[in-house]
Amino acid sequence: MNNSQFHIIAQRIFKSENQRVAVAAVVFDGLSSYEAEKRYELPKGTLSRNVRKYKNEVKYIESVTAA
Repeated sequence: MNNSQFHIIAQRIFKSENQRVAVAAVVFDGLSSYEAEKRYELPKGTLSRNVRKYKNEVKYIESVTAA
């Protein structure tokens, strides 16, 4: 998954730009969800859920394209 593909998916899933940036930090930069929540001032547990949602969406897209 490259950066432009990430942004297309993230814009569809997440309302807040802050959430998109925080998920990108976890996915691409290797930041922990906990550290990214603190850095981007997101409520506790939100980012773990968002990262999981993003990864599930990617799996779904990959399964559709493989069919």
